[in-house]
Amino acid sequence: MSFADFILFPFIKFVQLMISFVDSCPPYIYIEGLLEGKEVLNDDEKDDEKTVIYISSKRVEVDPYTFGILMIGENLRIRSTRSYRAVSIDRIIPEQGPV
Repeated sequence: MSFADFILFPFIKFVQLMISFVDSCPPYIYIEGLLEGKEVLNDDEKDDEKTVIYISSKRVEVDPYTFGILMIGENLRIRSTRSYRAVSIDRIIPEQGPV
């Protein structure tokens, strides 16, 4: 590790922390519509999997448990951060009940 890396590493981590903090603060984005699709994205660099859903042509990142529970075609209302990570997901049921 060079001297420049030694100096820049804490600064880069601090900037990443601040970006994450600002992203998690309101105002949140509300998305409403039908669940169009589900996908697992692999990141080769980090050996990490992201689970995402597509609702109203927007890609929203969700946790693996929620990913498994949701069904394509459900009517949903999602509150998400600025970087489209789901904060809350509500199922919308019509007034007359399930059809």
